[in-house]
Amino acid sequence: MPTMADVKRSDVKRSRAGPALMLLAALLPAAGSARAENIDPGHDGSKYAWSENLGWLNAQPSGPGGPGVEVADTQLTGWMWSESAGWISLSCANTSSCGTVSYGVTNNGCGTLAGMAWSENAGWINFAPTACAGDPTCGVAIDAATGVFGGRAWSENAGWITFSSTGTNPYQVATGWQRTSCDDGNFCTVGDSCGEGVCHPGTTINSPPETQGLAVSTDKITFTWSDAPTATMYDVASGGIAALPTGPSGDPDAICFDHLPTATLVDPYTPAPGTGWWYVVRGRNECGIGTFGTQSDGSPRQTSCPN
Repeated sequence: MPTMADVKRSDVKRSRAGPALMLLAALLPAAGSARAENIDPGHDGSKYAWSENLGWLNAQPSGPGGPGVEVADTQLTGWMWSESAGWISLSCANTSSCGTVSYGVTNNGCGTLAGMAWSENAGWINFAPTACAGDPTCGVAIDAATGVFGGRAWSENAGWITFSSTGTNPYQVATGWQRTSCDDGNFCTVGDSCGEGVCHPGTTINSPPETQGLAVSTDKITFTWSDAPTATMYDVASGGIAALPTGPSGDPDAICFDHLPTATLVDPYTPAPGTGWWYVVRGRNECGIGTFGTQSDGSPRQTSCPN
């Protein structure tokens, strides 16, 4: 068997141009295989991986629009082709066989791959082997910014499968899939970004700052205030001014209008002549609850509104 150094890219391309190409088409499963491959977007031959036992693996057999590999945010589908091992399926979805044997190569959303591919002649191919833990080339990952594959998969029969090399005979597999933004699963961060195959948290969403601009309209029952940054809802506490300061210890009859969706409250009840009511507002969101402000001595206002 020739070594990788003995096989030139031009030789590989010529070997795919003759009868072997017709055999490839004949062996392709008829059902569930037509998928939108997105390999080699630059049309520069970035579609070859190398196996120490199988030789070249083509991630875009039959050229653009063929049955090659399609990379998506959560999985890879489609086929690779080896002159030695034949078809390599990256997902049971290719043949609608997941109900019988469920397998496939997954993408964590930032390019780190895992799971298994299957070849009838080479067996299982592991895209996240653990036997080489600590080796930076162990496992396969896609650079989410460039779409270039890197690292190695492992097969008991095919050995190591390398997806890119910058050596004397450089090669790589590349995809049109790219992604810079992601979701780290934490609602309280925004602007999460992919980097080194993982999703990094972005800016933390804090609880809203103190609400400003509380005012009452001329109808004496409609209250408005300025929108607080990051607030998605509001709480309004109210009570009698005769029992100030605010809070359960000061006014046992204080009430709370909580989880208001906008910066407006209509309170149809008016105080009796000679009396008055106080009102304080705070913002809230899924990540925290704001403040009702402070008393004249600087201590936080306490109210009967639940947290």
